[in-house]
Amino acid sequence: MAQKKAQAEKTVKELNRKMCGFTPSTLEHIKHHNPDLAVLIGSMDKIVVEDGALDKKTKRLIALACVAVRMCEDCIYPQAKVAKNYGATKAEIVEALQVAVLTGGVPTWSVAKKGITRLFEEWDDEEKVPCPKK
Repeated sequence: MAQKKAQAEKTVKELNRKMCGFTPSTLEHIKHHNPDLAVLIGSMDKIVVEDGALDKKTKRLIALACVAVRMCEDCIYPQAKVAKNYGATKAEIVEALQVAVLTGGVPTWSVAKKGITRLFEEWDDEEKVPCPKK
């Protein structure tokens, strides 16, 4: 069990680095209570923490729209925060949510409003710190 927890700790630490110093609280909870799942998520998340045919910013904006349509209120802030960390602007975040509203209906905006408000308030108080490339 100690080896699994150590692997999960390493995986989450690496994801934190790739997400520019941000770890979603849900991932921290998973790491603590289900280390195997944390390692699996780390493996699967490579698709959205690395550039491919789509850059990672675009992928996070897509993920933001998806979680809004899926009505996951707790998912909005983390997806938007990492999109911001990858260079997304407020306008791009809002536009991704507009796409979500178009495909999922106005309730998607209701689900997103707390997370977006939190992010935008923090944004105004933060210094811009670029995300490391590697």
